Amino acid sequence: MEALILTVFISVGLVAGAVVFFGWNVRQRSHEHAERLALLPLAEESQQTASTETMERKWNGD
Repeated sequence: MEALILTVFISVGLVAGAVVFFGWNVRQRSHEHAERLALLPLAEESQQTASTETMERKWNGD
């Protein structure tokens, strides 16, 4: 029975922490640029691929 009480107490604490963290994130407005940050690695990869292709063309004399 003590394990059940401890589990419930820890679960309530985790949920309360998640709610507080969510409220802090909304207040800081740190979620507004999430889409841009999610696509940033793809943009860097495509720029790197384009520059690699350009260097290969210069090397091959195309």
